[in-house]
Amino acid sequence: MRADLAAVLTRTGGMALIGTGLAEEEHTPELLELLREHAVLPRRAGLVRVLDQPRAAGTAADHLDAESLASALLGAFYADYLAGRTADPGWADRVVAALLRRGADPPGPRGTLRLTPPPS
Repeated sequence: MRADLAAVLTRTGGMALIGTGLAEEEHTPELLELLREHAVLPRRAGLVRVLDQPRAAGTAADHLDAESLASALLGAFYADYLAGRTADPGWADRVVAALLRRGADPPGPRGTLRLTPPPS
């Protein structure tokens, strides 16, 4: 999945296509909707399934939210891409490991999510 994510977003202008969809949202909202429906959401769903496997297998806390992890992973990818940092083959594994290693407390007041340091 990790190589697929990087390959899809960086090959043949994938990131440029996302930028174009966002830039045209005001004038051609159906373009961004088509991009979401046919490219973004199906790949995101696959990523969520992969990220949910540790929780489903009982190796991660029940309250870990694969959707939030997917957003964190994708946001980190976009931020690194914009900063000119390329995603090497181990990039996604390191980001997910860092997120899971920190652990997450159950949501607090008003749905806030508190991160706690790993156990000593």
